[in-house]
Amino acid sequence: MVGVRVAVLAVAVIIVAAVAVLLLMPAPPPTTEATTTQLTSPQTNIVSLTLYLNDYGFNASKGGPKITVFVGDTIRIRLIGNSSGPAVHDFVLDDKSPSPYNVKSDRLRRGQEQVIEFLANVAGVYKYYCSVAPPAGPSHRERGQEAVIEIMPRG
Repeated sequence: MVGVRVAVLAVAVIIVAAVAVLLLMPAPPPTTEATTTQLTSPQTNIVSLTLYLNDYGFNASKGGPKITVFVGDTIRIRLIGNSSGPAVHDFVLDDKSPSPYNVKSDRLRRGQEQVIEFLANVAGVYKYYCSVAPPAGPSHRERGQEAVIEIMPRG
C-alpha cells in the first residue's frame, strides 16, 4: 500500500512541476513582420425572382411588381409564359438609349420558361415591359404590360 501511495504522490509532484514550468516560461517575443489586409469587393447578392408573363401584365396583375435591388446585385429572373390564349410575351429592360441595360428575353408561349440574369451596376429607375406588338392594335406595353425596376446605391 505504501508503494502505491508513493507512486501516486510522485505522479502528482511531476504534474505540478510541469504546470509550474509552463506557467513560468517567458512568452515568445512579438513578431515584427508586416501584416497585410486583403480588401474584398463589396458584398453582392443574387436576387432571384419569378415573373409570370400574363395577358398584358406580369404576375397576374396589370403592369407588374416594382422590383427594388441594389447596385452590385446580380438579378436572376425566371420568366414563365402564362398567357390564357395563344399570345406570346417577352421581357425587355429599358432598351432605349441612353440606358445602360439592354436585357431582352425570347418570346415565350404558355408553359415556356427562360432565365435571364444581369448585373445591376448603374443606379436608377428603369422600365421593364413586354415588347410584343400585334400587327393591328396597341402593343402589350401600350395595354399596360410594364413596370419598374429600381436599382438603389448600396450603402
